[in-house]
Amino acid sequence: MASNENKLLLQIITKLGLAGHESLVAKSTELQRLLQIRSSSGLTGNLSDSAKTTLCIDLAAGLLGLPIDTEMALKLSGLRKTAYSGGRRTLEKILDINRTIGIAEICVQLGLSQAQKEATVLLEAYKRYTTGGEDTVGSGQIDFTHPQYATMAVFQACKRLKIKPPKSKLVPFSALKPAQWTLLEKNWEKCLANVDLSEAKAKVEQSEARMIESKVKDSTPQTASRKHGSPEKVESYQSWKKRMLEKAYRELELQRSSG
Repeated sequence: MASNENKLLLQIITKLGLAGHESLVAKSTELQRLLQIRSSSGLTGNLSDSAKTTLCIDLAAGLLGLPIDTEMALKLSGLRKTAYSGGRRTLEKILDINRTIGIAEICVQLGLSQAQKEATVLLEAYKRYTTGGEDTVGSGQIDFTHPQYATMAVFQACKRLKIKPPKSKLVPFSALKPAQWTLLEKNWEKCLANVDLSEAKAKVEQSEARMIESKVKDSTPQTASRKHGSPEKVESYQSWKKRMLEKAYRELELQRSSG
C-alpha cells in the first residue's frame, strides 16, 4: 500500500481513539489491500478514500471485537448514515466477511452491557413466539442471524429496563430502512404483549449453566506425581467440581443483582 494511504489509515485510527491497538492497524491494512485486489470502480467508485479507509477500519474492529465510536466513524467517512451502512454491506460482500452481529457486540459498542441479559431473554422469547415454540435451530424458516433481531432485542431490553434506547445509533446495526424498522418494532411489541417470558428465561439460564459447567471442566486441575517426598493430599475431582460450580453460580447471581 502507498505511504499516503497508510498515513490516512493511521490518522483515522488515531481519531477514533484506537491507536493503541496494533492488531487493528494490521487487520485494516489487510482488508484495504484485499479490497484493492477484489473491487472494481463500479462497486466502490462512489466511495472516497476516506470512506473506504474508515469502513475497512470499522470492519477490522468488528472482526477483532474492538468497540468503535460509530458517530466519529460516520463523521470521518464523510457519508450519511444510510450510505455508510450500505457501503459497509458492500465491502462485507466484496471482502467475503460473513460476520454475524450479535447482542453482545452491540451492547459492547454502545455501552449497554446492563441490557445484554434482558435482550438475550427477549430474543429467545421472540424466537419461540414466531416459531410457535418449536426449536429454532435449523428450522430454515427465519434467519435469526440477521442483525435486525439482535438489534431490536437490545432496543426493547433498554425500554423494559427504563434505559433510554439510543435509537439513532441502534438502527444502523439492524441493516433496515426506517420503514422496515417501524414494522419490526410493531411486530416485537405485539409479541412481547402476548408472550410469557418465563420459558425463555429458563432456556437462557440453562444455556448459562451449561457454559459455566463447560468452563469448569476446561479448568480441571492437572495432578502430577511428585518425584521426591510424600505426595500431598489431593482434593477429589467431584468435590472440586461441586465447589467450583457453587462459586460460579454465586458469581452469576452477583452479576444479576448488580445489573
